[in-house]
Amino acid sequence: MKRLVILIFLAISCVAFAQQPCYICDSMPPYKHSIMFQFNRAFEEYRDIYDYFTHVSIEDGLPRNYYANLRYGYRVHKNIMVGPELMFFSQKRLMYYGTTQNILNVISFNVGGYARFIANRWQVFKPYTDVGMSYNYAHIKYSWSDNYKPTDEEIQSFPSYNFHHFDAYIAPGMSFMIWQNHINIDLGIKFSPFRNNVNSKMFVFTWKIGYNFNSKK
Repeated sequence: MKRLVILIFLAISCVAFAQQPCYICDSMPPYKHSIMFQFNRAFEEYRDIYDYFTHVSIEDGLPRNYYANLRYGYRVHKNIMVGPELMFFSQKRLMYYGTTQNILNVISFNVGGYARFIANRWQVFKPYTDVGMSYNYAHIKYSWSDNYKPTDEEIQSFPSYNFHHFDAYIAPGMSFMIWQNHINIDLGIKFSPFRNNVNSKMFVFTWKIGYNFNSKK
């Protein structure tokens, strides 16, 4: 948690510093509303880039993870955007316990909110930092591959269960603006002290595509 606090402090400091006078700034007024989404397979222990873009069978032991994110943002200040977000994560992994062979299936949902601090200085490149908190619910169950017949004892040893907890993260990155700032493509790194990112580590690469607009009067 201390690391997260330090990262938040540094991110806010960087955004404040970026508001110094600029002579090549974006003269276009910022849009009030934004919708962003993400859906992709997650990198995790793949052999090479080919495995990421092709179908990977569960029999070869490689994970199959899918991640989705949907969020809405409202700009309360030209440099600050806030809003709710939904996150979904699906994981399937082949597991071995001695001679026991089963498949771990995880379905996870996160519901929460975020704040984005934007260095709104340049026309095309806009550094940002996201800070978010959410409530996580996950369902865990075990299954077996078609060529393995589990015993009754093995089935009882791997029951399904649920767990839930709160999560927090910080995600610095860069927005690339196109079509008069209507479209943004975000590339960043998400840090979480709870190690429950899609790769079970404290950080993971993230991207999003967003559409920015003003509501009609």
